[in-house]
Amino acid sequence: MIVYGKNPILELLRSSPQRIEKILIAKKTHLPKELYQFIQDCSAPVIHMEKRKLDKLSGRKQHQGIIAIIRDIEFWDPHKLIKDLIDKKEVLLIINHVEDPQNLGNIIRSAEVFGVHGVIIPALRSAGITETVIRASQGAIFHLKLSVVKNILNFIRLIKKEGIWIYSLERGGSDINKVTFNFPLALVIGSEGKGISTSILKDSHGIVSIPMFGKVNSLNVASATAIALFKIRNARECLTN
Repeated sequence: MIVYGKNPILELLRSSPQRIEKILIAKKTHLPKELYQFIQDCSAPVIHMEKRKLDKLSGRKQHQGIIAIIRDIEFWDPHKLIKDLIDKKEVLLIINHVEDPQNLGNIIRSAEVFGVHGVIIPALRSAGITETVIRASQGAIFHLKLSVVKNILNFIRLIKKEGIWIYSLERGGSDINKVTFNFPLALVIGSEGKGISTSILKDSHGIVSIPMFGKVNSLNVASATAIALFKIRNARECLTN
């Protein structure tokens, strides 16, 4: 798998340099001091080459003169993720029907920023973890615990039995500003088009929505997720302070 761009590679080097097989740098590329130092400390071989070769390797994406070849992303056992979530009374993010890789990457970035404990991705009908997702996450993906499950509904029913509260982010729900959240919790999000599966909505403890005040009555799923996670993080911090 290829990771390209200065910031994603910096985050990769910060979190898990052992995943890197080699680093390719275009000749005459200026690297920020911090990134350069991390590369110096990394044991992976560094190869300098012509920019056109990096263009070809990356499919002419905006690689910023640097590419890392890495082993495939490692996924967590969802059962271990659940145990940690319960012990720490934390927040889990569950993805449902998000098929756009750019959106998925942006969602993962927000999840990391707002301290989400882990992200659950369905094996089917969802964007997979690709170079585009990694790039859109700006490297945040390397700091998160990710799990893939075959059936989201079955997984939700399982974690409900374990005492985890399920909240779905969907239009027409309760105003998120007025909801008292219980922890540990899982927030379920869906795409703008398909939304969240009806069966999942029925199995949720609560359905929450973000109030709209303008003439446009919807938000991009990545933006909506960021707002919801910010609200939930604030509620979580109030419990611990």
